[in-house]
Amino acid sequence: MCSRQQSKPDQLVNEKSKLEQSKNNDNKPNKKLSFVGRILKLFKYKNDTTSARDTIEEIIEEDDTGQSIAQNEREMIGNVLDLRNTLVQDIMLPRTSIVSVPLTATIEEVLEKFVDNQLSTILVYQDELDNVAGILRLKDVANWIHMNKPFSVGSFIKDVLFIPPTMRTLDLLFKMKKTGIKIAVVIDEYGGVDGLVSFIELIEEIVGDIQDATEIKHQKMKVVKNADGSIIVDGQSTFEEIKKYGGISVAPNDDDIDTIGGMLSSILGRLPVRGELVTLPEQKLEFEVLSVDPRKVKSIKIRYAKTQDIK
Repeated sequence: MCSRQQSKPDQLVNEKSKLEQSKNNDNKPNKKLSFVGRILKLFKYKNDTTSARDTIEEIIEEDDTGQSIAQNEREMIGNVLDLRNTLVQDIMLPRTSIVSVPLTATIEEVLEKFVDNQLSTILVYQDELDNVAGILRLKDVANWIHMNKPFSVGSFIKDVLFIPPTMRTLDLLFKMKKTGIKIAVVIDEYGGVDGLVSFIELIEEIVGDIQDATEIKHQKMKVVKNADGSIIVDGQSTFEEIKKYGGISVAPNDDDIDTIGGMLSSILGRLPVRGELVTLPEQKLEFEVLSVDPRKVKSIKIRYAKTQDIK
């Protein structure tokens, strides 16, 4: 009995049918597409804003499969898209808030910096902050304890990225993913250090603040309530922190200002001096500067202004 062979026309028809079926399958929505899968779908359009926005609309609204996403997931997807239009200078830790040590620092000086600031990484510089050598990780310092050799900061420093302040945060996220380097130093046009951005800060731009119990306790300590109704706040406290932990709402005079110390400097056009009083009649609030350093306001007392003090 002869085996039956398929003719060439039949083979062509079958191949064409397979190709059409394959295309149809590609066009079918994936009913099991996870939220993570949807997020990844956005990154496919990294260089096409229009396509990304179309995709946002597609996955935020309920699709033909009846699949929908929760409100927090909607916010996260929106935050991913916002990264495309957010510059690193908008989210960086400013120069004045960077904790650093020189290459010549002793083990005692390094440990003191880690403990006092509750950090896991510290910037390392040579001679001056604008000459960055890298970063020092607490876990590497901890491992040194078991090593039988003298301590040297230079033996443990890790590389950092150097980026301009106008770099898009989404581009930085991809660069960190590609290089594996999770700390970036922002350099201004003159080559000086302008700020610092970490990988965790980029992730927080998507999912919101990631805090442990120690950080929450530290935030509460930045705002202290007094028996007379006034509060004492750290100059770097945000308006949200003051409202949450102090119960007083302060409206910033500028949307670009994030901290209470920055607001007072903006109102006065200079750094306030110790003991200076600033009254905001429209908010019925009075601010007393308790302490300053050469670069920033360190602590402020906030209280409701007395009627006779409001002009």
